[in-house]
Formats: sequence, structure tokens, C-alpha cells
Amino acid sequence: MTSVLASPAGATPRWATVPEPDGAGPLITRSWQRSIQLHGLDRAQNRPRVLAPSALREHRQALEPLLSLARSGLEALFQQICGAGYIVLLTDAEGVAVDFIPSPSIELEARRAGLAMGACWTEGEEGACAVGIALAEKLPITVHRTEHFLAANSELTCSAVPIFDTDGRTLAILDASALDSPQDRQSQHLVLKMLQATARSIEDAYFLRQFEQQVVLRTGCRREFLEVCTDGLVALEEDGTILAANQRFVRSLDLSTETVRGTHLADIFDVTRDELLSALNRSAGEPFGWRVRRTTHLHFAQVRPPRQGVSRRAASNGSRASMAPESPQRADSQRQELEVLGGSDPRMQTNVKRARRILDKEIAVLLLGESGTGKELFARAMHACSGRACQPFIAINCAAIPETLLESELFGYSAGAFTGARAKGVRGKIIQAHGGTLFLDEIGDMPLAMQTRLLRVLAEREVTPLGAEHAVPVDVQVICATHQALEDLVASERFRLDLYYRINGLSLTLPPLREREDRHQLIEGIFAEEARRAVRPALQLSVDALEMLDKQRWPGNLRQLRHALQLAVALCDGNVIRPEHLPDELDRRQAGEPEGCWGAASAQGANDSNGPQVLVKALQGCQWNITIAARKLGISRSTLYRQMSRFNIIEPNRRELR
Repeated sequence: MTSVLASPAGATPRWATVPEPDGAGPLITRSWQRSIQLHGLDRAQNRPRVLAPSALREHRQALEPLLSLARSGLEALFQQICGAGYIVLLTDAEGVAVDFIPSPSIELEARRAGLAMGACWTEGEEGACAVGIALAEKLPITVHRTEHFLAANSELTCSAVPIFDTDGRTLAILDASALDSPQDRQSQHLVLKMLQATARSIEDAYFLRQFEQQVVLRTGCRREFLEVCTDGLVALEEDGTILAANQRFVRSLDLSTETVRGTHLADIFDVTRDELLSALNRSAGEPFGWRVRRTTHLHFAQVRPPRQGVSRRAASNGSRASMAPESPQRADSQRQELEVLGGSDPRMQTNVKRARRILDKEIAVLLLGESGTGKELFARAMHACSGRACQPFIAINCAAIPETLLESELFGYSAGAFTGARAKGVRGKIIQAHGGTLFLDEIGDMPLAMQTRLLRVLAEREVTPLGAEHAVPVDVQVICATHQALEDLVASERFRLDLYYRINGLSLTLPPLREREDRHQLIEGIFAEEARRAVRPALQLSVDALEMLDKQRWPGNLRQLRHALQLAVALCDGNVIRPEHLPDELDRRQAGEPEGCWGAASAQGANDSNGPQVLVKALQGCQWNITIAARKLGISRSTLYRQMSRFNIIEPNRRELR
């Protein structure tokens, strides 16, 4: 059919008539009209805009509290519909895909169709499409084949459902899309219903997480199904005043969110305040019924008591964590663990603030920065400040363990799993960290095979030791660290993209020592620690020695500084450390001199006829460490990768894969 659209002030626009898809419903018709009148789109334009990884990371970080909860729902949904050729997407409220699960057999084709991480599926970008309409109308929708506005999307079938917060604002959009599907639009009815059920589960989990320390009522119209099928969720103050309610509860009463919030529950249900408080004090497993004052309809409710004093995970583990609130002294000492590391450097203080905001929220943390910047110290401080402080902190260096031993070290093995195995087997590091924190240092050096197994552990929250028949549930806070650029490793196919997004819930970059504004205080603080350790409280740094230390570039950062001061304390016979007590290598290094021995001349040589030889020599001298080689050549990692590709230079460990 054809719809005639209004044109501004008598002008005749080039879209005087709009060909709309046959049989389109009002939601799709309005979207087509907005696509042309409001957004001025051309049906022949290209595929979706895809954000750069750095911009995508900002969108994911803004949605951190929801992502880990939503992932479980995405995976469960995908398992149900992947056999029919569907992929599953989660976008934020700006239409940017922040999570993505494709079928391996169609992943490449899906990416070409714009169904990928970072793709933007708003009406303003794509015109009428499922995500765009769900965002604009705040309603579930299926857009089938030619109902899409852009001709490039006319083979797709997409269904999308909004996910709301307690204020009725859109948090995210859950989408299932197929590259090919039956012509009959009714074939998508069941998929849309499955999406709605999954979105409802994600909303409920998010609500319960937000109000885990308040009394929450689970409500429904059927007593028999209350424990397994919740309609409404209501968070309450101790006196019965409503803090928040989900949208299904509000709609069931035909009220607005603003009307319900702040209202006493006894003003909604036909119950006295004493009866209400008595019901709220009952055990969590005992349902009870109330009638709505306005309609006399019967609602059943079940109490979920608050979980105070511990994190959600700790509470669920019972005896593994104390239910008693922490003492003020303990809380203060924990707070100092991170703040001492922050010092007076603005970048570090920002890192500390962001780290503290996500403690005990099951968000994976990725610590970035040069070698020696204190990534493990930061991870230990986060652990000490969290609700897991009384549980194990297990650190493992992925680069220091031989590849042949890494699997058994991480996952453990059962008795008799292989020749030479211990008679009783071995608990792997992941199982040892159960209830606490698992710190994976140098994650960029983890072999691809191990990356696949680690991804499954993080997704399923369970470990299967080598030779074991059954998986072991695990509960760990994951903190990873690397001095490498993981985005470059992903681009060179040495690090899995899905694992990168799984461990990169919050990324924090620790600045190098030479860039820290509190460098002077750090030097004096570490010196004081080393003097106390050597039981030499009278020892002092001379002005010349302090100035010399302050001017160094410190390629080894805090680690190198500490070693230099340890040596100075050992060599000094008197009470004043002078420049001659410092390591000889510091005397030869000029402040501000570029790190490395090749510099710009070698970088230029990489582009001339001797380029391959220069690159290979640099890489061999650094044991094929791309980051160090690029730094010594004076070029970026991406430039080095391009030059390696240009000259067909392949790392020794990747030649075996070809």
C-alpha cells in the first residue's frame, strides 16, 4: 500500500508517497513514516554503523550492572532457538549492540548483515527495524523481511523486546534475528513470546539485585505458581512503604509508577498495618493472599527477606561468610587498602573510585598498564575491600606456566586422569578460588585452547577437572591483567573476541610511574618502607638522589623503583643515600630519553628495502613480544602488525597453526 505523508509548508518533498510493506501493522507504519519524515533516510543506504572497540567499551561499561545478569538469559534463549538459525543480540538504550551470540555456522554472514557487536540499530540509523521500533514505541515487535525500511535488511527477520527499569525507562533491548526464515509472518510468533519471557526474567533478576538488602514481595494471581512464576515485584521499607515496583505490578493495579512509589502497601491492599507487618515477618516460603482495595481482585504474595551485611553471593553461600556486619575498624582498614594505592594522582584516584563502585557486583575487571605498575597489588586491594575478603585470593601468571601444565593448573584433574597424576587428583586454581577472587595475570599470553575453556567456565560458572565426569560449581570474582593491547591481539586472532568482552566488564588503566603526578611521594613512600624493612629508621634520601630518581623514565615502573631502593639501602653504609648508592643503569639513563636502543632510525628502516630484516631482528631481540618490539622501533603495535602482514612475517608459534 502507499501512504501519503504531510510535507512542510507547502513544499513538495522527494518522498511525497511512501511505499509501505503489505499488511504492516500500525507500529511499523509509524516507523516507516518517521524513517522518512523525521530521519530523512534513503532506503538504498548501507549496512549499520559499527562503533570502534573503544567507543563500544564505553557503552558496555555504562550497562555493567545489567550485562552479567542478562548474559545468562541470552545464553539460555540462544540454546533454544539457535537450531533454527537465529542469533541473539542485546542493545543498550541507544540501540548499540553490547552483547552478541551467533551460531558459528552463520557468524560471518551475520556480521556482514550488521548483526554484530557495536552495530547501531536505531530508527535514525536503520529506519524501521525491530530494535529501533522497540526503542521508539517501548513495545515488543517483530519486523519480518520487507517490513524493514532499508532494502539491505529485507531478508532479515527480527524480533525485539524492551527491558525496563523500575521507573519504566528502557534499559536495553533483547533481539533475536534470523538471516533466512519462512515467508509466513506467523512463524515468528513463538520466538517473540520466548523473547518476552526472557526479557521478563532479566528484568526480575535486575530488580532483585537492586533491592537485595530490602524486603521484596513476589506477587501473582495464582497461588500454586507463585514460587515458580512471579508477576509483580515490590521493594519495601521496614514499615511497609513502597520503595519501588516493577512494571507488571504497576500495570496489574492500573496505576502509575509515580502513584505507587511512596505509598504504603496497606493503602493498596485491604489489610491493616498490623496484619501487614505480621505477614512481612513470616518465613520466606509461606504465601498469603490480599485483596486489592480498588478492584477486590485477589493477589498472592511471598516475602523475600533482605540480605544485609554480605554480598548476594556471600549470603547464598551460608557458612562461608559471616552474617554479622563488619566493625567500623575493619571497614576503615579495608577502605584504605585501595585509597593508599590511589595516592594523590588523579588518574589513580579515578581508578579507585570506579573500582569501589563495582565491588561485590560480579562484574569482571580488566587491569591494563605497563609491566610493574602494580596491577596485582590493585587486584589484592579490591579483594580486601570486597565481601569476599575472608575467602581465598588466588593469583596465577598465565605467561609463567608452560602451556602443557596450564590446563591442569587452572582446572585441576581427577585421580588417574593421566600417567603420573597424583593418586587423589589435584584441585585447580579456579576451584581453589571458590567464594573468593581469581586473579589471572598476563591473560594476553593464555593459549587459544585455554581461552576456550576459560570462556566456558566464566559463562557456565562451573569447572570440569581433567578426567572428571561431573562439573563442579564455582563462584569467583574474576580480575584479569595484561600489559598487552588485547584489541590488537583480537585483531591478529591471538585472543578470542568473546572472551575479551567477557573479562572486560570494567577496564582500568594504571598509569606508568613516569606519568604519575604523585611520583615524588611514591618514591619517598617506597623508600620509607624499605628503610623500615631493613630496620634502619634513620636512613634518609639526599636531595641529589631524590632528584635523580624523580627524573628517570622507569620502564619497569614501581617494581624497578623498589628494586633500585632496595639496592641503595643495602649499599649505603651511613645514614644518607646518595646517587652513587643507586644502580649503575640509572646513571647512564638521561631523563626524557626514549626507551629502547633502536629509536626512530630503526622505525624508518622498517619501511625501506631492508624493512623485513629490521623487523625480524627487532622481534627476535624481544622474543617476539609485539608490544616491546613496537616500542623499541618507535611505532605503534597496529603499524607493526601491518608491516608484518606486508612482509609476510609470521611468529614462530603461529607458523605451526598454518
